[in-house]
Amino acid sequence: MSKDLCTCSPLRRLTRRITVIYDHHLLADELTITQYSLISRIGRGPVANPDLAVVMGMDRSTLSRALKPLIAAGWVATLDAPAEAKLDKRSFVLQLTASGRAKLEAARPNWQRAQDEIDRLLGSELSDRLDQAVSDSYERLQPD
Repeated sequence: MSKDLCTCSPLRRLTRRITVIYDHHLLADELTITQYSLISRIGRGPVANPDLAVVMGMDRSTLSRALKPLIAAGWVATLDAPAEAKLDKRSFVLQLTASGRAKLEAARPNWQRAQDEIDRLLGSELSDRLDQAVSDSYERLQPD
């Protein structure tokens, strides 16, 4: 069954609105939600850039652009990837520095305030349904 409505436009509008809320709360930490998400994921342990791109749903060039200010600020360090993990000459491993870990910890309360605001505005039932629908949709749209 075909429909005349675009799926992408309302989803992009929603993500822009949610991004505004996160960015507003993270402004005091001089972070965007994208930057916070990256340091949060890297903070779980060293990760190779191709793997991080997949986890974040980003292409490698977009990831590289997003990482540049984090590396320049000294929050993320790059290490040579082990030979067996190298996909190509552009592969490297990312890890948080001590100042990156401090930045993440300092920003976490503001991230939580943003999350709480979104949950309050949506209500717990809709928030849970949205999270589940997004996760399910993302999995179904993965290439085989």
